[in-house]
Amino acid sequence: MELLAAPEVAALVGDRVFPVHLPVEPVLPAVAYQVIDEKRQQNARRPSGRVRSLVQLSIVAPDYDAAYAVAWVIRRRLERWRGRAGGVLVYDTLEESSQDVGDGAPHMVAMTWRIHWKEQ
Repeated sequence: MELLAAPEVAALVGDRVFPVHLPVEPVLPAVAYQVIDEKRQQNARRPSGRVRSLVQLSIVAPDYDAAYAVAWVIRRRLERWRGRAGGVLVYDTLEESSQDVGDGAPHMVAMTWRIHWKEQ
């Protein structure tokens, strides 16, 4: 995810952003991302090119404080972000939910983001 390569995010997780799953023994903190739902809009009888995706970010860190530090930086970076990323035009990003997953170490925060974008 190109947006997670922003300097403020990279300062905490480096390049440890992975599709779907983290490696077996990851260096932490790290982030896994996956699309959990995607809907394409239509105008009359044809696709409009507009898409609404729900993307889950799983932030894994050695402890609660480190996981929430990464979540906070990601939240500040992505909330209401608009622009071009990954070859698409992003109209809006909005955090749908955030929750703690598990109660041990390492700690995970699962964030779900609604992203509105247009296919090029």
